[in-house]
Amino acid sequence: MAFRTLIQRAHGAQAVLGLASLCALALAAAPNEIRADAGPTASVDAGADAGAASPDARTAEIRELVNGSLAVTVDPQTLFDVSLSDEKAVQVEAARLRTLLEPAKPQSSADISKRRSQAAGSAKDAGLDTVDPDAWRARVDLDKARFDFYVLPRERRSQLLREHAQKQEAAQPKETAEDRRAREVEQERQTALAAAREARSEAERLVAQELARLIGVERTVQEVRNRLTAERATFAARGDALLGWQHRVREAEAGSAELSDTTYDAVRKTLRASRDELSATLNAAGSASSDVPDLGPDALTDIPSEVPTDEVRARRAAVERSILAARSEERAIRGQRAATLLGEIDKLNQDRLDLLPHLSSDKRAAITGFTVAGLDQARAEGRQLLLILRYHRHVADSWLRELRARQFRGIAWWSVTVTAVPWLIGLLLFFWWRRRSPQLFALAEKRIADDDRSARRNKPSALYRAVRLVRGFHRPLEWLLFLGFSIRLLPQGAENLLETQLLVVVVGWTLGGALIVNVLNAIATLGDAPKGGAQSEIAQLRLRSLRLVGRVVVAFALVLVLSERLVGNGTVHSWVWSTCWFAAVPVFLILVRWWRQTVFERVERVRRKSALQAWLLANRVGWKSFFAAMIAAVQLFVLGSYKVVRTWVAGFDLARRAHAYLFKRELARLAEARPEEKFRPLRADAAASLAPNRMGDAWLGCPAEAHSRTLSASAAERHGGLVAVVAPRGLGKSTLLRHVARLVPGTATLSCQPHSTVQDLQALLEKAAPAPVGEGGSNAPSLLLIDDAQALMKPILGGLRVFDEALSFARSHSQHSLWVFAIDATLWPFLQRARDSRPLFDRVIKLEPWRDEQIDQLLTLRSREAGIDPSFEDLLEPLPHAADEIDQQEALESKRVGYSRMVWDYARGNPGLALEVWRNSVAESVSGSVRVRPLTTPDADVLELLPDSTLFILRAVLQMAPVSVSDVALATRIGEAQVQSAFRFGGAHGYLEEDAGRVTVAWRWLRAITALLERRHLLVDA
Repeated sequence: MAFRTLIQRAHGAQAVLGLASLCALALAAAPNEIRADAGPTASVDAGADAGAASPDARTAEIRELVNGSLAVTVDPQTLFDVSLSDEKAVQVEAARLRTLLEPAKPQSSADISKRRSQAAGSAKDAGLDTVDPDAWRARVDLDKARFDFYVLPRERRSQLLREHAQKQEAAQPKETAEDRRAREVEQERQTALAAAREARSEAERLVAQELARLIGVERTVQEVRNRLTAERATFAARGDALLGWQHRVREAEAGSAELSDTTYDAVRKTLRASRDELSATLNAAGSASSDVPDLGPDALTDIPSEVPTDEVRARRAAVERSILAARSEERAIRGQRAATLLGEIDKLNQDRLDLLPHLSSDKRAAITGFTVAGLDQARAEGRQLLLILRYHRHVADSWLRELRARQFRGIAWWSVTVTAVPWLIGLLLFFWWRRRSPQLFALAEKRIADDDRSARRNKPSALYRAVRLVRGFHRPLEWLLFLGFSIRLLPQGAENLLETQLLVVVVGWTLGGALIVNVLNAIATLGDAPKGGAQSEIAQLRLRSLRLVGRVVVAFALVLVLSERLVGNGTVHSWVWSTCWFAAVPVFLILVRWWRQTVFERVERVRRKSALQAWLLANRVGWKSFFAAMIAAVQLFVLGSYKVVRTWVAGFDLARRAHAYLFKRELARLAEARPEEKFRPLRADAAASLAPNRMGDAWLGCPAEAHSRTLSASAAERHGGLVAVVAPRGLGKSTLLRHVARLVPGTATLSCQPHSTVQDLQALLEKAAPAPVGEGGSNAPSLLLIDDAQALMKPILGGLRVFDEALSFARSHSQHSLWVFAIDATLWPFLQRARDSRPLFDRVIKLEPWRDEQIDQLLTLRSREAGIDPSFEDLLEPLPHAADEIDQQEALESKRVGYSRMVWDYARGNPGLALEVWRNSVAESVSGSVRVRPLTTPDADVLELLPDSTLFILRAVLQMAPVSVSDVALATRIGEAQVQSAFRFGGAHGYLEEDAGRVTVAWRWLRAITALLERRHLLVDA
């Protein structure tokens, strides 16, 4: 009955399909009929073989379902025309296909021929002779495959479907909350659409349609958010890829040049792709487009109030919030993607730069040179630079938009206040100082100049030069200090921002260049007095030239620094570094044009012009003038640089001592070449005036000048205490005390003798303050100077008793009185070793040796006081025939400077020894003029032959001078007879002098004896 019903329903299209199937089977039944005894099963198997090559994919998929190997992406229901869950329909379809696919078994060949003719006639009558046979065969194969599945037992079919469903469930990812929400939204949407279709009124239909639309929008928003979430997960994968590239680069660096070349190309290709992706990301971030759909207009504005719309409006509000959240997440994802890509191109670019030194020489030269490859790499670096700047502009724009959107809500105002208030205070102080600093510096310079004039200095003091130097460059220095102050006030982490770093680099280099230019200009004008006219024009021209050079240098330096900071030491950096030197050519030409007239004027002022200088002056006009100006400028620059370097080198003691040694050798050679002339000693008054123990009338600027001001200031303010002035013999202890006594009125002075005691200090104090000293000490002298205090001590057991008593007395009266003790440096180590456990003095002043310029001034001044004008003509070498008086004067001045430097070197900066050497080196000629002879020093070979006992005697004489025989015998524990013999031997050879029974070392031999005792380690820190 069921089969009859199926046949009745199959009329129409099903009948045609069955007829076509029968015709196809008839046409292809020859092999089956030959095997007629095989029955229906053989026919089905043959169809299966034919179906293996069927073009319909469903045939193979059905057979895979039967075999249990169907792909999980295929739904079995889509392979069949009936529902597999309806068992009745499956049985009906199986019966139908069995009837169509199992023809009656023929009995003879005549029946076979008859069946073929009937099938052909049926196909012709049905109009199927024009149908593609392959298509029909595919349909037959599909029906056979379906039939094979239908005829399986029900349990087997259920098992196959159940196993395939389990495979599909295992292959599918677990449903997340977002997917479940999307499914629920889709179900609601379908429900809403169904409700809209069933709505009775137009208003209800509009409400239902709006709800369905909102649900669709919500579903789209959810899909976008799911895609953004999936995209966020890809960022970690990019980091892993970067680590892989770094590992590959390290391997290439350790490998061959060919591997490095290949890796470099691969890194550069990846880097280009990352730059393209970053550019697209920035374009999308900068545009107003968004993948999140708009909410759209509200379609329920005109809906009557009696129609309920609460659900739709609640849904609309929820969708609007979801859209805002999705767009915020989209912007965050775009920003995170841009940041990730920026870090990726930075690291890849660094990997590329790390590979650059390991490339083959040809490839590296092509990349960094002016080639096609270099040009392409320069464009790539320029593009990366633009991408970096675009990214940071995007970050700044996003921050500003967020700030405006929040309307400054959420800002840490306390942090802003802590940063802004100090900065505003500093800004106000900075502008206040900027307005008043020029006047303050000018006032300070004027006052210091007045003080120098009051002190009758022969040259500006160091403080005046320092103030004038700072006045020349304080403007850019102030800006730099304010920049540093502003940087220190930046919030934590702000200094790491690229914008802050670029700003600091640009402003810092600009201000630093301006500072260097002003410092050089201030140094150049330091020795010039303020003048007007041509001198002022030259100063302005010098400053203008320095600024031009400074700006060019700063411009190239900024390009190099910024390119290195942003894109590394790549092609752009190499190009700029290799071409920046060519900028010197136009700068030099501009400077020559500016200085042209000044250069020719300076060449013209040269007294003795060379042939080149004469040619330069002859071509001051005409087409050769510019080239002449170039040559003249180079020559003047070289000569000026030589003078500057020579002056700078001469500032070192080693260089000056080397010059003194060479000058001494030159004089020795000259003395050997010339016959010895007869001289007579200086007259007695001149020799006495040049004596080292005679203090001059004038005070010279020397290292002790600062100490004299300090002592006088302390005495004027009545700051009591004990001060020790330590220096070797002849270095100016007594002169310093006398100068301080002049500066402080009412100063009491005492020169100690070998027999001086503490009573002498008491008498000095009573003489200086006749009235008894009160508790406040108001009538006590403010300054008491004790010269030759070493006479109060002896280097023997108990030899410090008198000195300790004197020191105790001075300390008891030092509340408002300053006691200054001058001690010879030869006894100072003995005093330190004996009393190192207690502080003897509040302050110890050690006088420093004089410089060669100060020794020169001393010799000139004392010669003027002695009434002599020594001539250095005997030290001159023969001058050229063309030399004039000016050349001779210059040669004499050079000899004078060299001779004074030689005296300074021999005396070790000791002014007393310098005077003694100078006194022995000048003499009167037969004509009566005073001449300077080559440096004459005593022969120290006689000292080298002295026994050790005599050396101990010499040390005692040097420490306790003037000393008696008994004192030396007590100090050295050598017999008085032996000491007397040593005194007599020293007097005979001139290195010891006797006065009133006491012996001292002769000034002429002081240098040699001191050097001998120091070399034998008998004197320390002398």
